[in-house]
Amino acid sequence: MAFYRRDLTDIHCFTTDEFVYMLDQAADMKQAIARKEIASYRLAAQRDMIVALLFYENSTRTRTSFEIAAMRLGMRTTGFAGTEGTSVKKGESLRHTLDMYEAYACDALIMRHPLDGSARFAADHLGIPVFNAGDGKHEHPTQTILDLFTIREHLGRLGDFDMGIAGDLKYGRTAHSLVIALSKFQGVRLHLFSHKDLALPDSLLDFLRKANVPVTVHESLDEMATQVDILYSTRIQKERMPDLSEFERAKSMSEFTHKMLDSTRPCFGLMHPLPIDKTAPSISPSIDGHPKAIYKIQAGNGVPTRLTELALSLGLLEDGFTGEVYEPEHQNEQFIEELEVVVKPQRIDVSIRPIRDCGVVIDHIQPYQEEILVRLLQVRERRDIYRAGTVKSVARPSEIKGILMIENRELSDQEIRAIAAVSPGCRINFIEGGHAARKLAVSLPARITGIPQIFCPNKGCITRVEHQEYVAPIMVRAGHDLLRCYYCDQLVASAHML
Repeated sequence: MAFYRRDLTDIHCFTTDEFVYMLDQAADMKQAIARKEIASYRLAAQRDMIVALLFYENSTRTRTSFEIAAMRLGMRTTGFAGTEGTSVKKGESLRHTLDMYEAYACDALIMRHPLDGSARFAADHLGIPVFNAGDGKHEHPTQTILDLFTIREHLGRLGDFDMGIAGDLKYGRTAHSLVIALSKFQGVRLHLFSHKDLALPDSLLDFLRKANVPVTVHESLDEMATQVDILYSTRIQKERMPDLSEFERAKSMSEFTHKMLDSTRPCFGLMHPLPIDKTAPSISPSIDGHPKAIYKIQAGNGVPTRLTELALSLGLLEDGFTGEVYEPEHQNEQFIEELEVVVKPQRIDVSIRPIRDCGVVIDHIQPYQEEILVRLLQVRERRDIYRAGTVKSVARPSEIKGILMIENRELSDQEIRAIAAVSPGCRINFIEGGHAARKLAVSLPARITGIPQIFCPNKGCITRVEHQEYVAPIMVRAGHDLLRCYYCDQLVASAHML
C-alpha cells in the first residue's frame, strides 16, 4: 500500500501520480460530505482512533479543518492550540512532548511548530504518522495539496496554465511548498511578484530552473495580474521578519485591488492561503464576494483533502493506487579514492617545507581556504606543529592551491569525513619516515553528521544549538560541492560550512 503509515512532512516526497490519486480521492470525499453520505467518510467510527493536534503557533483554518476532518472520519482529537498552559512554558523540549503523545497511544500526530525542519524531526522520532501543518518558514505540504485541489477544481486541469504568486515569497512556507509541487506538472508557467527584499529564495529558483519550469519575475502586481490564470496572493509575514523595515517597504506594494481584478482573464481565480491581515491587506476587502475570488472555497477544501490524507495514511481508505511511487534518490556512499603512492625525492624549491618524518599533508585545497581545515581539525587547540598557506602548484606553476601540513598527526575516519565535507576534491597524504605511505582523494560524502563544527547556517533550523532542542545536524550531498540540511533543506556550499 503506497500511502499506509506514510508521513506528510515534505512535498518533495510525492510523485505526480500520487498527487493526482490523492486529489481524486478527495474529490469523492467532498461530494460525499456535501451529500451527507456518512458511510462513505465516517471510516474510523468503530476503530477507537485518536489524533493529536500540537499547534505551537496560532492557526484557525489548518487546525480547525484537520480537527473537522478527523471528526468526520469518526476519530477523536487531543492536543493544544498555543503553548500557554502547557509544559512547553516550563521548558519542555519538542522531543519530550512528542514522546508523551506517542506514549498515550495516539494514532497520528499533526503539528505546527516555529522551527524549520521540526516536522521531519518528529516523523523520524515517532513511530506514528506525522502531518506537517507548517514548520517555521520551511514548508506547509497539506496546504499545498488543498491548493492543487482548488486549482484543478477551478480550471479543470493542473497543467498548461499560468500561475502567479505574489507577496511574501521569502518567508512564506505556503509559496515554497507550492512551487515545488507545481514543478511536477507539465506546462505550468510560473510568474512571481514581490518586494525585492521578499523574493523567492535562490535555492528554490535554482530548483525551478533545473526542473525546466519557466519563471517570469514581474515589476508590478498590475502587470502580472493580466498574464495569469491563477493568482496566489500571500500575506506579508511580519512575525517572521528579523528586520521590520522589510515589512514597511513591502506592505504598500502588495495589495490586489478591484481595478486589477477587472483586467484579468475570464477564467481567472484569486487564491490566498489566509489569513488576510486587515491592517495591511494583500487583497482589497471589496473583492471578497466576487466570483473570481475563490479563497473561501480554497479554505473549505482543507476538510476533504486533509480527511483523505488521514484516511490513506491510517489505512481507513482502500488504497487502489497503481501509479509511480516515490522513491528517495539513491546516493553513492563512497567518497574516498585510494591513489597510487609515487615515491619522489624531497624538493627544496618549495615555499612551504614538507614534513620530514611523520604527519599528514592535505593539499589541493581551494586557495585561501586552508584556514577552514585548521579550525575544523582544531590544530591550534591541540598545539600541533603545522604549516599552512596558498602556494603555486609544483606541477603547474600557473595554478595556486591551499596546503596544510601537520606534524605527528593522525586522522580518524570521522576527521577524514569532515575534511571531505568542507573541502571536497582535496588530497590527503599520510607521511611516514618522510615519505607518503598512503594517499587519498576525497569527494563530498553523501551524509554528514556527528561533526560538532559543522552546523546548518539557517538560524531558524531545529538543529541550531540556540534553540536547545538538541537535534544533531545532518547534512546531505546536493551537488559536487553543495550540501543540504536534512531537516530544513537549507543549501550551503561545502566551503562555507564553518
